[in-house]
Amino acid sequence: MKWLLLIFSIFKPFFGSSSEHQMVNPIAEFKEMIKENAMKVVGVFAAASALATLFAAGLVIIAVDVGAQYDQNAYVYFSSMIMMGITLSVLSLIIAFGAAKIISNENTKPAPREVLQSVGTSHPLQDALALLIHDFVKEREMKRAQAEEYAAERSQRAATDERYHPSEESTHH
Repeated sequence: MKWLLLIFSIFKPFFGSSSEHQMVNPIAEFKEMIKENAMKVVGVFAAASALATLFAAGLVIIAVDVGAQYDQNAYVYFSSMIMMGITLSVLSLIIAFGAAKIISNENTKPAPREVLQSVGTSHPLQDALALLIHDFVKEREMKRAQAEEYAAERSQRAATDERYHPSEESTHH
């Protein structure tokens, strides 16, 4: 759904009225979505690799012990090594299925209504606040520029007055 909103936000300015202004940057949204999903994919891949390694290690322990027992005694009995291999394999499976269940429950939770409304479109109050802040910043910049211009003009005027009207101290020497 987020992908559709992202694509829609790219094409919306071409079909919307000209008085609307777009506050969402689709490129930034796309980069953020990739960054969030990339971290999830890397985490899931690392966890799955670790669990698969534990499961395989358990099976290898079982196979090595069963093979050694059969070669030595010509029969297989239940030993602590076999029990450790079975425990390691079963534990990795329990963790994997538990994590899969948690992830599936997390994905089925409905997203908050405000989050879905804010993706792809901006709220009118956000636009008004952004315009107000923008207007305030521009006004401050304009006042600062006027103050600098006035100070430069005053210092230039003072320098020209000093040249044409020397002070009384300099004429009495």
